[in-house]
Amino acid sequence: MNIALVTSSAFPGKDWSDRDTPLLRAALEEQGCATQVLSWDESPGIDWTAFDVVAVQSPWNMWLKLAEFREWVESLHRQGVRLANQYPIIVGGMSKEYLPQVEQHGAKTIPTTVVRPGEGIGAIAAETLARAGRDFGEHAVVVKPISSGGTLGAARVTEERELVAKLAAFDQAGVTACVQPYVSTIDSLGENGIIMIEGEFSHAITKDAILAPGRAGTQFHPNARTGYTEHGEDLADIHATYDAYLKTVPVHPVSVRLDFLRHPVTGRLLLLEIESVAPVKFFHLYPAAAARYARSLIAVTAGSPLVRR
Repeated sequence: MNIALVTSSAFPGKDWSDRDTPLLRAALEEQGCATQVLSWDESPGIDWTAFDVVAVQSPWNMWLKLAEFREWVESLHRQGVRLANQYPIIVGGMSKEYLPQVEQHGAKTIPTTVVRPGEGIGAIAAETLARAGRDFGEHAVVVKPISSGGTLGAARVTEERELVAKLAAFDQAGVTACVQPYVSTIDSLGENGIIMIEGEFSHAITKDAILAPGRAGTQFHPNARTGYTEHGEDLADIHATYDAYLKTVPVHPVSVRLDFLRHPVTGRLLLLEIESVAPVKFFHLYPAAAARYARSLIAVTAGSPLVRR
């Protein structure tokens, strides 16, 4: 069995690193698989159809050249290449426009306002800041490109004038943006990442805020650590969120990561985003999960796509 693990020719920042792929590669080879680690953007002449499965691991410079990455994924799809997370999962995960859809299917989310070029920026800025203050107790929002990762292009904003300027810059560049309330619990409790493998809760991590006031942080999962502080209704919230997500996609993913923050009043988990293109799974914190995911990739080669009924 021959499996390709896909990375990038370079990462967007000097602090970005892929710690999952070496551990996954070792786990696959322990189970008798041949593996190759290849860059999606710098592997000329590669016959991707020669692999039993292609697992997109760390193509993170994609956020800087989205059109090229999408064309690469579409090329693989046209050729019938078997992707671990299938084509609609990857393409759908490239834009956070899925968040309002997931909310419509019953997930509790951090409200996401999508701002397309040409829309009324002033009214949107005023309303989103007012909503943040009304619903979350602080007139602060995060504004970022609708297609981004690792806080690339993101900023925490507290003033309407600054938010208008940020949105105007996106508008001028022809970039769709999104605005979310800045939920202050991330500063004290961190952000929780829930890794799902084959539809089941595998493991959880907590990481620090990047955009906290006065904090000079990293852009890549600062202080990631095992586990999270559980509350009584957490598992129900996690499974309800995942079930809502499944209603928005035509096939089941092999693995995604659900990122949550806690509501400052109710303590309930609120979905921040779903990482489905190339979710970091933090195998260095949970080595056994690498072997589990390796088994899932092997199973992908034996089965037909799991279509949602």
